[in-house]
Amino acid sequence: MESLDFAISASVVETTGYLAAALVFLTFYTKTMLPLRYLAIVSNVTFIVYAALAQLHPILLLHTVLLPLNTYRLWQLRRLIADVARAAEEDLSLDWLLPYMGKRHARAGEYLFHGGDHADEMLYIVRGTVILPEIAIEREAGQIIGEIGLFSPGRRRTTSARCKTDCDFLFISDRKFLSIYHQDPKFGIYLLRLIVGRLVQEVDRLKNHR
Repeated sequence: MESLDFAISASVVETTGYLAAALVFLTFYTKTMLPLRYLAIVSNVTFIVYAALAQLHPILLLHTVLLPLNTYRLWQLRRLIADVARAAEEDLSLDWLLPYMGKRHARAGEYLFHGGDHADEMLYIVRGTVILPEIAIEREAGQIIGEIGLFSPGRRRTTSARCKTDCDFLFISDRKFLSIYHQDPKFGIYLLRLIVGRLVQEVDRLKNHR
């Protein structure tokens, strides 16, 4: 009877080990992060059970440490998804971005950039009015200019920008801009909505001039 119990116990331990190994394989096979984290957590739990039954202390210690780490990463990922969903619905403010920006003043008639120039910065109008002469559109205080050029083919300005009045600006370099863009999904959502909004305005403008 004892040998039978030992055989059953050994079979359970071995089966648990194979299941844990299969879950690790699925973790590496999974391409998207959310299912990957879920699988990693289940794999950790299974390995903890296997290591405890088989008295494999190094494996038990490893997965006991990995379990809270994977749980924390899953929480971070779910919070990130929630932030992106919320950002897609809210009217976003760029107030948090302003500390990363430098200050600049330009006089009336001064060109900030010309169409075809290399796009190396984005500007936020603090005071004054800027005109985009090629498309006869004005930008006022509180608006952004120059963001489309940072994503255009060859990183070239799609239009010129000239100060209609004396203007004060806050600006951010392309490197810092792209760094924040990659790190903060809310900023990415804001830019996507801004650029699409500009394109919709341009389509409407062209329709009205037919």
